[in-house]
Amino acid sequence: MGEKNGRKNSAEGEVKMKVGDVVMFTDSGTYARWFLGQMGIVEKYTPVASDGRAHCSVAWLKPVKYHDRYTSHSNFSADKFEVYNETL
Repeated sequence: MGEKNGRKNSAEGEVKMKVGDVVMFTDSGTYARWFLGQMGIVEKYTPVASDGRAHCSVAWLKPVKYHDRYTSHSNFSADKFEVYNETL
């Protein structure tokens, strides 16, 4: 996949993304054991959700095994991702 886009606002730690962006899950918290390093495409982006943070819906490029089943879509806060350019 491509090179890092650099659309991260370092002053606020806010990730700038849009629908169609290729993203990688980079958060090392609770969900890392399943999603760390997984690549997906942003299907929906909400700049300010009810908790005041940006959120996104992602379609995984390959289904991700989460507990005892596979998922092809997930919803997370946007700060759990880095945005990448798609260079195919």
